[in-house]
Amino acid sequence: MSEGAHNASRGGDRAPPSPASSRRGENERAPRARSWTAACLAVAATYVYFLIFAQFALLTLAARTGVSAMQLKPLLVGMGAGGIAGAMGATWVFRPEAARRLLALCFAGCATAAVAAAFVTVASSWSIIFATVGLSLGALTVTLAAMLRRAVGGVRLGLCVGAGTGAAYALCNLPLVFGAEPRTQTLLAAVAAALGGLLAQGFATGTAGEADAPTRGAVARWVVALAALVWMDSAAFFIIQQNQALRAQTWVGDATLLANAGVHLTAGVLSGVLLDAGWKRAPALTAIGLLGAACLMLNETLPVLAPGWLYVAGVSFYSVVLVYFPASTERAGVAAVVYAIAGWMGSALGIGMAQDLQSVPVWFVAVAVAAVALALGWRGRGAAAMVAVALLGGGTRAEAADEFVARGREVYIHEGCIHCHSQYVRPHVALDVERWGPATTLERVLAGAPPLPGNRRQGPDLANVGNRRSGEWNRLHLKMPRAVAPGSRMPVYAHLFEHGGDESDGEALIAYLASLGADSISERLTQVRGWRPARAMAVSDTRARQLFGRLCAHCHGASGRGDGALASALSVRPPDWTTGPWRHVLADADVELELSRIIKFGLTGSPMAGHEYLRDEEIVGLARLVRAWQKR
Repeated sequence: MSEGAHNASRGGDRAPPSPASSRRGENERAPRARSWTAACLAVAATYVYFLIFAQFALLTLAARTGVSAMQLKPLLVGMGAGGIAGAMGATWVFRPEAARRLLALCFAGCATAAVAAAFVTVASSWSIIFATVGLSLGALTVTLAAMLRRAVGGVRLGLCVGAGTGAAYALCNLPLVFGAEPRTQTLLAAVAAALGGLLAQGFATGTAGEADAPTRGAVARWVVALAALVWMDSAAFFIIQQNQALRAQTWVGDATLLANAGVHLTAGVLSGVLLDAGWKRAPALTAIGLLGAACLMLNETLPVLAPGWLYVAGVSFYSVVLVYFPASTERAGVAAVVYAIAGWMGSALGIGMAQDLQSVPVWFVAVAVAAVALALGWRGRGAAAMVAVALLGGGTRAEAADEFVARGREVYIHEGCIHCHSQYVRPHVALDVERWGPATTLERVLAGAPPLPGNRRQGPDLANVGNRRSGEWNRLHLKMPRAVAPGSRMPVYAHLFEHGGDESDGEALIAYLASLGADSISERLTQVRGWRPARAMAVSDTRARQLFGRLCAHCHGASGRGDGALASALSVRPPDWTTGPWRHVLADADVELELSRIIKFGLTGSPMAGHEYLRDEEIVGLARLVRAWQKR
């Protein structure tokens, strides 16, 4: 026997690979690389479908066919139920050898639902479409997660998921996509789903080594952590969407959207790299820290720095984990449990909490941080101290905020505001309800100590002023009322801000005003969306220009260029309508109607205040004037 053969027989030095074996290795690696790329793009296609269609365009298209906010709730429940049913159903039918066919079928169902949504005109069809979206998406996410590890051969699964997730979020934040009209976004989602079905055929289905085998306890802990993250994300997303000022800071402007796209992509890839490096808990812990800080800033419990970017980064970090964890197990059952509980149920609970409370309470942030930290085993003094600070510090801030509002109420009383302003929207006076918001019950008014119904109505009713005027507007109006509202009979209250800075009587009064109607924002927004002016008549162009010069030019400028005397004093500078697109009107919306609503009711949370006293013909005349100035 030769020396080389002898060495080989006892496991010694191996002979150099032959050219033929090298070619075989290369031939094996090429399909695996194509499968890895296909898997990454399939993750991206799934997230694109969910983000741009299921979360946005679907709801807008339904509203345009006459679906009200109240009717939308059961449709969303139907979609959630469909999602859970689809996830569980996929578990029963999943077989690795037939997985590609099942995945193609799920993508096809998603694409079909999107195409139907793009062209439906009958409101009664939406229940079927919402349920189909949920059913297809629920089955798709479970099937894809159960296939991913095999598709990538167990190689860089984290990077595959991270790059796909980050790319999807980045694409959806590109101005051309984000600003597209809903039908275009819907058809884009349908194309993404169709491409996903084609990509699935390129998945490798062989074994990829031994997969993670978490215990039931480990699965339960990850479900708790991911549910807390989804819950917090959904609540924060709803609050940002409902607050025009926060929405403008987070999603308005090409520069902001491009920055968001970059943050999403970077955070997604970084999350995947950390997972591949063995830092399994780091992305989820980073996400809960970022989302928690963002929520506390939205509540003004922490100083407001950059809640939008913290929120964006936190979402990408945990969205990668949401796919990676079930994918790493190769178990459809684990994926079904994660998406049914953490995904569908967590999202519904988060939105419901935000609708009811209009905020993410400090106590919830503390509980969520504690839940994620303890579920993922981040025990010890550091975690305990963090939770204690959140609970105790948050509670202290909340108590201080309540005391500040109470002090503002005292300022309201001793400054005589009750002599000109009521706080009682009369329930049987339709004009009161239209102008000032949801009616106030007499029992609620009389429960005050002392009651503040007001004794004259020289100024607007303030029962719901917190959802009609922002703190910024109130501050300017108190300091220089006639500069903000020409012709106003409001006295100057600049002296309230002279001493104490952020703790002055003026700031306390603003905090009190912000609290009035804070629990009726959703109801007020529903009222606004249901209002339509009588458009048969409108004031002349000359009269509209006079009204604009008196009521609007101080902020928007004499010709709508955003260069009014007060423009530089505002946190969100008015747009230049002659050069840019609308900020708050969708491309294919009824522009005149949307502008009329903004002129009459303003934009909640922003410096843009409404002009509730104007007649319909004056509002329509102003809307037509402004529209004539706007150029795309």
